[in-house]
Amino acid sequence: MSCLRGWGVVGLLLAVVLWLAPGQARAFPDEPYSLDEGTKAHTKRFHIMGELGLFAGKLEGDQRSIIMSPLIEMRLQIAYSVLFQVVWGMAYANVDREDADADNAFRIGNPYAAFHYQGKKGQFSYRLGLGVTIPAATLPDDLNDRIGGAAQSAYTLAAALRGNTMYWLWDAHAVSVIIPIAFERRKPSGFLWGAYLDTGAMIKIHDNNNRTSKTDFIMQMVAMMGYQATDWLRVGSRFSLVLIPKFKEQNTQLAVEPYLRFGKDNAFGSIRLNINIDNPWGFSFDDRQVWGLRLGGGAAF
Repeated sequence: MSCLRGWGVVGLLLAVVLWLAPGQARAFPDEPYSLDEGTKAHTKRFHIMGELGLFAGKLEGDQRSIIMSPLIEMRLQIAYSVLFQVVWGMAYANVDREDADADNAFRIGNPYAAFHYQGKKGQFSYRLGLGVTIPAATLPDDLNDRIGGAAQSAYTLAAALRGNTMYWLWDAHAVSVIIPIAFERRKPSGFLWGAYLDTGAMIKIHDNNNRTSKTDFIMQMVAMMGYQATDWLRVGSRFSLVLIPKFKEQNTQLAVEPYLRFGKDNAFGSIRLNINIDNPWGFSFDDRQVWGLRLGGGAAF
């Protein structure tokens, strides 16, 4: 009964928030997820988005790896300029070696929750936020499983197929505090430019984490350009650089990600191809390197 009462209180609070939220709302900029076409405020206050990341290839030695990584994101407009965001990812890995049985693992990532202040002035959209992860991602205690097994591969490759962006989602046994900043400019001609900066700290809370430092600084820089070719089709590309200076194995990753986005205000789909440019995961289409196909979509309610 106490559990039912607790959920009843949560439901009541959610209903109050929805009732108080303004009838005019817009999604913050983040291509190609954005549901805001930049011409008017949105009347939809709840947005749900998701993607499936895919990679298959041969990595170290005779190891063949397949990774499928779904990611779901929800946004709730609390006020006209305040938005609450939740992102949660998962990963399934199949690691097949010629001299051993295939190893499979399904792992959950770290849920990420953030509040954002957002605004718009003329052709410019902007946002500033603060987010934190919940340490749900874990690795087995067995050293062999932890270092070279499918569990670690699930997390490592889920980040790699995204160019190590949002690495904090896949950092096992860790809490991260992230400050996201974003700017976009949308021209009447249909061209769109964006700049995104996420900085913060990843704090290790257990020795099973494979980073050597207790706390690692992370900086994620993304530049985006796109063109609205038709009312329902946008083409463009993103360029990302992720820096984790003290993490020797993953201290830098540069990637480019061309994309297609199709749909309008209330629903969209997207196809993105992540191409890692340099080490540790690039060039993506060389032998034993990593690329990522990302199929996504979303809707507003």
